[in-house]
Amino acid sequence: MEKVNYKLLVADDEYWTREKIRTMIDWKEYHIAFMKPAENGEEVLLRMQEETPDILITDINMPFVNGVELVREVKERYPDVVIFIISGYDDFSYVKETLVAGAINYLLKPVSKVELIGAVSKALEIIGKREEDKRQILKASSLLQDRELSLLVEREQSPFLPQVTFDGTKGMAGCSVMLVKIHELQKYMEDYRYDMNLLSYSMKKKMKEITGMEELLIFNHIFRSNEFIIVTEADLDEQKKMAAKILGWFSKETKSPVTIAVSEHTYTMESLHNAYVQSVSVLMMRPFNRRNIVMFCNQEEQNSRKKVTNRIDQECGMKMKGLLKSGNGRALKELMRKGIGLERCAEEEWDYLEVRQTVKRFCNLIMDTLLQEERQESLKETENLAEIADKTVEKLDVALLCEILSQIVDSVTETSGDAAGSIREIVKSAADYIERNYFEELTLTSLSEKFCVESSYFSRIFKQETGKNLMLYIAETRIAKAKEYMKDETVNLTEIAFLTGYDDYTYFSRVFKKMTGKSPREYRSEQG
Repeated sequence: MEKVNYKLLVADDEYWTREKIRTMIDWKEYHIAFMKPAENGEEVLLRMQEETPDILITDINMPFVNGVELVREVKERYPDVVIFIISGYDDFSYVKETLVAGAINYLLKPVSKVELIGAVSKALEIIGKREEDKRQILKASSLLQDRELSLLVEREQSPFLPQVTFDGTKGMAGCSVMLVKIHELQKYMEDYRYDMNLLSYSMKKKMKEITGMEELLIFNHIFRSNEFIIVTEADLDEQKKMAAKILGWFSKETKSPVTIAVSEHTYTMESLHNAYVQSVSVLMMRPFNRRNIVMFCNQEEQNSRKKVTNRIDQECGMKMKGLLKSGNGRALKELMRKGIGLERCAEEEWDYLEVRQTVKRFCNLIMDTLLQEERQESLKETENLAEIADKTVEKLDVALLCEILSQIVDSVTETSGDAAGSIREIVKSAADYIERNYFEELTLTSLSEKFCVESSYFSRIFKQETGKNLMLYIAETRIAKAKEYMKDETVNLTEIAFLTGYDDYTYFSRVFKKMTGKSPREYRSEQG
């Protein structure tokens, strides 16, 4: 087990404040030792030399030695200690003195979880700038903010939700969530050596630089690494400027399409979950193409929005089932591409949600037919491929999506045949390549081009030789590698997902459970 790296000391004469800060965050998760709190400034000074904390969070009003005196004394004797002040509304006359004395910021009582996360993250960054090896400190700082704020987004109600006070001079009553969705984050993974925390930290830093807002509240969703969430009090005009600057940078990168979806400006930090859900619903309305886009919530437009078109009606469904039963894969793929029209979805400007629901219906009809025919082995394989197809929608890549659906059709209508010896060698080489490069973006098209074999033939022969569909073979290889990474307790599960080629922990967890019968957390705990 990796040792605790940093020590945090809290000083406050009120027990409930000390206890609240202690229980707000799982400090050990970030290799931070939460020291026994001090009840007054005099106790802090007595313990400093022997216990050497890295971070001190202290109340401004305490008996014996007040906050101003304590900060001045600590900074004089222990200049490397990062200090934050806790103050009440009536203490602002002292705040300026503590900042001059050496405190770097203050937290307003009652201390909110968001403010505490921000303060400790900032402290870790300051410490990191003084150390030769910044990697571990950046990891702790970035992960702390990302993980704790992601948990707030995922929960409808959370303990210790922050009581955020907004700047009354701006005349605002809330905040907005700006969801920055990088649809093909894998395109950036190699640039950051498949280090999730380095990518997360660097992307957040870049967005702050681009907007010119160093104090911007931005975090990376740990369950969906391709989502960055900005919480802002900015008005609509300021939000448009921010979004334009961020998209401008991504447009120059040209690696992945990006969507920025913005919720209404009516939410508070207590309802962060609701604002996030609304921004996701805005994203679902984007056109299914690879252009970068900014979308703002318009409640009237959402309420009057047309229903999603059902591209697979009853007649089309019956035709699909007939082609499946006759084993006519070629005609079924033609129906998918041209009859249903998936290959035209970008030029015809289908909504993202429309494409996603069409893909689900297409896969469900195939699985219903397999269930009726009691083809259990094919059904299980199709379920796994359907999961891959659903995830592929997110990439906004029409050709790749049609390729995955074609593989599903091939897997349930294929005919067997003998493979030539040279093809067997190619399949073996391809399997070896997957073993070495499992973390890369691997597709049927990229592999068939690499080994100079027509894609449909390559897919059929690969399964014939290995007994497994190509995409499922890749997934199984990644999950096997994930199990190996789990032996190292210092690597957390979200990092493992990223290291094995998944930019979405939730999706990785589903795949892992389907293949092992256990969630990643359950599997790791049993192995330990």
